[in-house]
Amino acid sequence: MKKQWATIKEGIIQKKKVIMTVSIASVLLFGGAAGTVVYAVNKSALSEDEAIKMISEKLGGKVTQFEKDWDQPMTYEMTVKTNEGYQDVEVDAEKGEILSREMEDEYDEDMSTQQAVETAKISMDQAEKIALKEVEGQVTDAELDSENGILVYELEINQGQKEYDVVIDATTGKVLKNQLDD
Repeated sequence: MKKQWATIKEGIIQKKKVIMTVSIASVLLFGGAAGTVVYAVNKSALSEDEAIKMISEKLGGKVTQFEKDWDQPMTYEMTVKTNEGYQDVEVDAEKGEILSREMEDEYDEDMSTQQAVETAKISMDQAEKIALKEVEGQVTDAELDSENGILVYELEINQGQKEYDVVIDATTGKVLKNQLDD
């Protein structure tokens, strides 16, 4: 009986050795493959610092936000503050090419609401009067915002069953948009 028990015990030890060997080999194999993939993805990519410097110089501004997107192709997504306002930029991380570039639609994030109001040359009341000359009705909503880097007043005016969107340049008082809302 002792001999049978020793044989069973030796068989269990052998199976444990095989399982441990296979497990260790699997970990090494998959770890090496993952490391190779990471190396291959990053080997020819611009570093984050290189990309930030390149875009800052190209656009003449300062990168205020930065994010790496691991999709293929890998890209860097940045927000850049320039003289014209804030721009969202997407850059190919390998080639350094700008893939897309778009102005943000909100006024300067560093500018408080009070500073935006002080920057506007015309007041909200003046903007409402200008809008009501364009469309008779009742102003139901008005806000100071930015479109394409221009500080504007956006107003909604109800005229019976119709609603109009009127946009007025907050610096000049010029009507930029007068549109029936669908």
